[in-house]
Amino acid sequence: MLIDALRTRLEDPGTSSFRLMGEDLQLLTLDELRAAVTEQVAVISPALRDELLGEERALATQAHTWLRKYNRSMHTRIAGYLELGRSCAFRYPWPVVAVLGLVQVRTGLDRVRLFGLAGRIASRLGFVSLEQLGDASEDILRRTNRGIFADSVPTVLRAMRADALRREGKAAIADALIEGQAAVLWDVESAALCRAIADGLGIDDETERFRALAATTLRHFHREQSIFTHHIAARGKLHKLPAVKTMRAPTIHRGKLEFRPFKLPPAFDLRDHALRVEVLGGAFVRSVTSAPSDYQIAKDWVLAHFS
Repeated sequence: MLIDALRTRLEDPGTSSFRLMGEDLQLLTLDELRAAVTEQVAVISPALRDELLGEERALATQAHTWLRKYNRSMHTRIAGYLELGRSCAFRYPWPVVAVLGLVQVRTGLDRVRLFGLAGRIASRLGFVSLEQLGDASEDILRRTNRGIFADSVPTVLRAMRADALRREGKAAIADALIEGQAAVLWDVESAALCRAIADGLGIDDETERFRALAATTLRHFHREQSIFTHHIAARGKLHKLPAVKTMRAPTIHRGKLEFRPFKLPPAFDLRDHALRVEVLGGAFVRSVTSAPSDYQIAKDWVLAHFS
């Protein structure tokens, strides 16, 4: 896969495929691209090749259309997540969780802008670093937000197509799509997540399906938080972010969803990936997916506020 060539250049075997959508792609040469494609095509079963390439072409067109239409602003991304939710009849909770996360991101951007405004005022007094910190923090949030949409939406679209192919009796093609045998922006983690989504969508029992897909949503959250971590560390060291002690998080209270202050642990640092995933996974994923009734309330809230 192409990601393997990038991992070799970066000397980092843990590099994720979402980095192929950023500046790191500039590292790869024509020879490396040719070798990666040749090696990947060679492992595709000749019996599946034509149909698989046709499916990949259709998925590429679909994903491109979605990203061009929706990955342009906070508001359009919310619309895109809602459309993704409708496409899977909201069986997979990720789009709802993603919208709830965007509500907090907008609040975070407001805080960063105020921080940047204070920095611009301070820069007139000679404190330039404060202004730079505010600007860099806003850039990190926007890059992360855009990157998460670009990584997650094609994965869900692929999983939905794989589920449809399985129901048509085309399990071999579905598995080849999930494995990314002919995919470009793909890695082992992407395949595992895509398989978990497709497997969950294929469960007929509603309760079991919800339980499986709620767990997958938490796994999805972990994957996409890696994009945030990457952008925090993009300068070669962990970028300092404005400290936060509380944030607004969705809470199901007396049959309603409310955004309430969520107190963060004393040692909480946004730069700590593992801690951030554990704490915010509870605040934004488990808080609305612990039961089907909670998720229904969250879905209704999102539809009422953003449809």
